[in-house]
Parts: sequence; structure tokens; C-alpha cells
Amino acid sequence: MDSLTQMALGAAVGELVLGRKIGNKAMFWGAVGATIPDLDILANPFLSDAYSVKFHRGPSHSFFFAAIFSAFAAYVMVRYFNSPLFHKKWWRLMWKYIFTGLPVALGMGILIAGVGTLSFTALLTLSLILGFTAFLAYRRSPVHQQNFEQPDYRQWYWFYFWVIATHIVLDICTTYGTQALWPFTDYPFALDNISIVDPVYTIPLLFSSLIASFFSRSDSRRKIFNRLGLVVSSLFIIFTLFNKSQVHSVFEQTLETEELVYQKTKITPTLFNNLLWYGVAELDEHFVMGYYSVLDEQAEFSDMQFIPKNHHLLEPYPHSPDLRHLKWFSRGYFSVEAANGVYYWYDLRFGNIDFTGGEPELRSPFYFELIPDREKGELKVRRTRPEFRGDIGEIWSTYWERVWGISAVRDQ
Repeated sequence: MDSLTQMALGAAVGELVLGRKIGNKAMFWGAVGATIPDLDILANPFLSDAYSVKFHRGPSHSFFFAAIFSAFAAYVMVRYFNSPLFHKKWWRLMWKYIFTGLPVALGMGILIAGVGTLSFTALLTLSLILGFTAFLAYRRSPVHQQNFEQPDYRQWYWFYFWVIATHIVLDICTTYGTQALWPFTDYPFALDNISIVDPVYTIPLLFSSLIASFFSRSDSRRKIFNRLGLVVSSLFIIFTLFNKSQVHSVFEQTLETEELVYQKTKITPTLFNNLLWYGVAELDEHFVMGYYSVLDEQAEFSDMQFIPKNHHLLEPYPHSPDLRHLKWFSRGYFSVEAANGVYYWYDLRFGNIDFTGGEPELRSPFYFELIPDREKGELKVRRTRPEFRGDIGEIWSTYWERVWGISAVRDQ
């Protein structure tokens, strides 16, 4: 999931575990702890493009890591809260200005980069949100020493364990693949029931935590609002599992209606919603891909496309380590094309948001160039980000039309 969602979940879980003892500090440290697993991306400059997609959501996203890191984090927190530095006024004042300055700096960066590309309404909305965040940070960051119950080592340990464990569980619900049982297996667990960004899941967590933070740690309303957000978001996760089951039945029925004999299938929700679903099925020589919104009048997948596998193009490179990483990552859902002496690899597990055109590189956000080294029998892999060539306003407009059950495929 996106970082904002993970921080919101971490804040809510942190409040659930230690909010009664340390108040808003539980939310803050919960949000911080929830970002720790995703810091594995800092290793990307030192890894190949192929191995980096395997390393992300690898060791740092395992329950083994949660158990080990929590022991270290608990030790650090006990030492920190008992150190003279924690009680220094200048130290608290410094963090007050840091917390206030971060949203201000982010807002200035967005304004500078967004002028000419974002609408006035979008810029104004972002400015108001970040300005309000800076105001809250300034007003809510204490300078004077506060009275609270010092958690012991065991309490800090379980605090961080549950913050990181819930991060892992939520990532398992997406399509990318999470090595939750590393080092015992590198199998990437993926339930494919929620998009990596879904406001319906995130917003209840954000607002409930924000409201709860205004009450004192002993106020029962604080606990009620925080738990309400966790309950609502958890119920939504349960709904997405049920929704996926229903949509999967529709996809299988569509394939049977089309008399397509398939080997395996995968479905996943598209970005920002749980209404429009993407399905891919492996045939003998092709993959077939299609879309279905639960709001469509007909309970069937449409916009069907057949993509040649072309896996035979890679047979001369059976020992290429980067190729092994890509095959592991894609779980077999990939197609290959060749042009000008270069191979192009498309991971087909992820849906698209552009229904206005047919550029092949827009089939997936994971699109790689494979440059052959025929002497060594290896492939040099370079990840390439797909670029939307059409009008971004039209792309988003047709996408949301398709989400709401209106066919957005334009006649070419």
C-alpha cells in the first residue's frame, strides 16, 4: 500500500496498543514504525533493476523481521524516553519546528512544480491541506514536559511488532507480492483484493485518528474514534475479499462463454477503487486480458485483448540471473516483444488506467528493456517507466467513466 495509508494504519495500531499510556506519541511512533519496512527501497541504487523489484517487500516485509526489529526498537525507545535529551526543552522545540516546517516545505515544492501543470483548484486544495497540517503540527507539538506512563520494554516490543505486522498483512492484500515468511521461503504472498491506493480504506483511518488525537489519553471518546476507524477499514477489507470472489466468478464465466481454455487466471482491482477489476488468463500461446466493473450492466469482462507470450524469445538465456528474478517476480504472467535487437518485458499482473489508446508499454507499470549480451549468454535489464502520451485529463475522464460502468473504449 501507499506510504500515507501505512502511516495511517500504523498510527491507529500504535494508538490501540499504547495510546492509553503515552497519548499522541503512540500515533506518532506508530506512523514512524509503519514506514520502516518500506525503507528497503533505499537499497535500490546498489541493486540491479531486476533484483530491486524482488528485494522490495522482501526481508523487511517478513514476520521474522518484525520479531527481530521490534526487539531493537524497544531497546532504543526505552533508552530514549529515559535519557536526559528527551527532557530538554531545546530538543522539543527543535522537533516542533521540524514538524511544522516539513508540510510547509512540501507545499512550497508542490506550488513550484505544479504551476502550469496542476489546476488552480488542485493547487489551492493541496495548499490548504498542507497549511492545516502545519498549523496542527505547530499547535500539537509540546515544548514543555508532559506527564505520561513510561512503557516498559515488553510493551514497546509488542507495540512495534503489531505496527510492522499489520503493515505486512495489508501489503499481502495487494498484487505486488510480499515475502512474509522470509527467510523460510521467498514465496511472494498476494491476495489481490485491494489496490495499492484506495481512499475508501485510507480515509476512515486518517479521520478517526485525527479526531481521536484531540481527546486526552484518558478520554473514552479517544478510544472509540480510533477503534471506529480500524473497524470500518477492516470491514472494507472483508468486503474486498467477498467482492474479489464474485468478480473472479464473472471472469471465469466470461472465459467459458468465449470458449477459451486457460491454464491459470488472476484478477486485481484497478487503481483508487474496488469497482473496476482487471483480469488476465494464460492460454497456450497467448494471454487474454479484460476489464469488468461491478457497475456494468452485463456481468462479463470486456475490452478483451490477446497478447502473444513470445516466451521462446528468451530461451537462449537460461542462466541469466536478472531473467530469473523477473520470472520469479511476475509469477509467469509476462509477455515479451523484440525490436531493434532489444527485448521488451511486460509484467501482466497489473491493470491499466489508460483506455484512450493502445500503446503496448502501457500494459503494465512494470516494463523492462532486456539488452542481450550474446557472448556471455546474459541479459542486461533496465526498468523503463511507461509514459502517457495522450491528454492526461482525457485519460482520467475515460478511466473514471469505465470505473462507473460506462464503456470508455473509444472508436479509433
